[in-house]
Amino acid sequence: MAVPVITLLLILGISACEKDDKPDFNPDFSYEMIDENHVRFTNNSTGEYYWVVYEYANGTSDTLSDKNEQTTVYYGLAGSYDVVMTLTNFYGDQKSVSKTVTIANNNLEVSFTAEVDSENPNYVTLTNTTLGVYDSFKWVYLDKEVEDAEIHTAYFPYAGDYDIRLIVMLAGTEFAAADTVNIAEDDPDYDPTLLWAEEFNYTGAPDAGNWNMETGGGGWGNNELQTYTDSEENAYVDNGVLTITAIEESAGEYTSARMTTKNKFDFQYGRIEARIKLPYGQGMWPAFWMLGANIDEVSWPYCGEIDIMEMVGGDNKDNTCHATLHWWNDTDNSKADYGESYSLSNGIFADDFHVFKVEWDSGEIRAYMDDVQYYTVAITDADMSEFHKDFFIILNLAVGGNWPGDPDGTTVFPQNMQVDWVRVYSE
Repeated sequence: MAVPVITLLLILGISACEKDDKPDFNPDFSYEMIDENHVRFTNNSTGEYYWVVYEYANGTSDTLSDKNEQTTVYYGLAGSYDVVMTLTNFYGDQKSVSKTVTIANNNLEVSFTAEVDSENPNYVTLTNTTLGVYDSFKWVYLDKEVEDAEIHTAYFPYAGDYDIRLIVMLAGTEFAAADTVNIAEDDPDYDPTLLWAEEFNYTGAPDAGNWNMETGGGGWGNNELQTYTDSEENAYVDNGVLTITAIEESAGEYTSARMTTKNKFDFQYGRIEARIKLPYGQGMWPAFWMLGANIDEVSWPYCGEIDIMEMVGGDNKDNTCHATLHWWNDTDNSKADYGESYSLSNGIFADDFHVFKVEWDSGEIRAYMDDVQYYTVAITDADMSEFHKDFFIILNLAVGGNWPGDPDGTTVFPQNMQVDWVRVYSE
């Protein structure tokens, strides 16, 4: 049906009026140097608009709904930066304006200290003392690269002069400092088959070059009660010992720590051992164990799990440790596991330190407690292919869960899991 000419003219007239009546807006901003490397931006735009987006040309941006909000931006590197402001109005229209900010000076002084331990002269404490703001950094020495560890303990088994570099990244550019340390003597206890070691010869939080601190609650798949934190109240190193502490924060609320070497160190086959003093009491669940390094790709249990030591505390249980494997059995299309336990003839594991160890080769896995072998399992079956790949290390102290059950009125808090050292050797 044809539209009458008068009606069409009315429709076009209304549309034209709506378009012409749309409020205009104009982007504009100013900036001032707070110091040589910090710039404050002020919005001077006019008209009606919804939000403001700044692109600062240094890899950062801001989206603002408060028209009066000022922003302060750090530029660590000298150079010219084309800063763009974009306004968006209520109709989705956008307008932009650009201005160039010039930074005259670099504001990054890369430095570090390297202190040889007087009591353990093969260990060197590296401390990042860099001034300025940067994105990330790493230590480089021997054939190692250790990322984002403000304080790191480096180990040099042989006498000699060793170059150490600190590389700091800022906006995609590397800045470096270097130093040379002298190691006066060979380590008489060094074993050339030693692949990796954490001796805890420092004070403070666990070495970020070796450990990730996993955080959060949610039961961790076992209905556990604790929330894992990265607080030094839950994991702290002092006097050569790591202490993981489970704390009852309030009735039924607990915190603890869980540490992994995921993406920092993993290995296939060899000997892994740790000297540990365990907690005690109903609901305590300390563990020294490993997961397949491909867990993010295949998930659990397809990645495989090697439990070197677990203990579930409580009456007549604080003297018993367990070693277990978990994997996926393709033949039965089901989760599989095999475990054995070892019990002390006197006392409990909280009385003293003990060495928990696994030997792992292409044929079998063997578990030991203080050199007493109590567990052997063959891994040559085709359904156990998980155990012929790389694994990473985990230390944690859980509270409650499906296996130990919850703490009760007999459980004393805080409880500690103390680790003297962890060492990994090749076959």
